[in-house]
This record gives sequence, C-alpha cells and structure tokens, in this order.
Amino acid sequence: MQQGVVALYQRCVHLGCRVPWCLSSQWFECPCHGSRYDHVGEQKRGPAPRGMDRFVVSVQGGNVYVDTKSVIIGPPIGTNTTGQDAEGPHCNGESSAG
Repeated sequence: MQQGVVALYQRCVHLGCRVPWCLSSQWFECPCHGSRYDHVGEQKRGPAPRGMDRFVVSVQGGNVYVDTKSVIIGPPIGTNTTGQDAEGPHCNGESSAG
C-alpha cells in the first residue's frame, strides 16, 4: 500500500452495517457482527470476507478529491501492511487489547 490518503467506505463488507471508529483501540469496529479493521481498513477479526472497500482519491491543485462512484474492493484477509495491533480496549465488547 502506498503512503498517503485512504478514503474508506465506512460500511462493513460482511452485511453492510456502518463501521464506526473506536478511539481506544484505534480500529474500525462493526457493532453488528464484530468485524474489526485497522486504520487503513485491513480486516483483522470477524466474519468480514475482506478488508473495507475504498474510494479512488486524487489530488489536484492542492485539493483532495474522493470519487465515491469508483469503489475499490478491499484487500484480502491476511493483508497486513501496517502491522498495527489494537492500541487499547475494543469498543464492541472485548476488553483486552489485541
């Protein structure tokens, strides 16, 4: 994954629930069925079949544009470009980090 801006589709690829950011774990955590994604949307746990889908991002004249009509399918399970573990307690039920 190249460094830069990532625009994630904040919808779980499992069943379409909105996936909020958990401040304590620093992961996106689906409240519906427990899928969890790191800060770049890579699937870490749960029933989701892949990472979070993304949108095409471009920079023109110093402005950042997100093309919400161009969806990029999320990365496959097992993708780990960041090595990011949970930073603290999860927001959706698990009390320990990791």
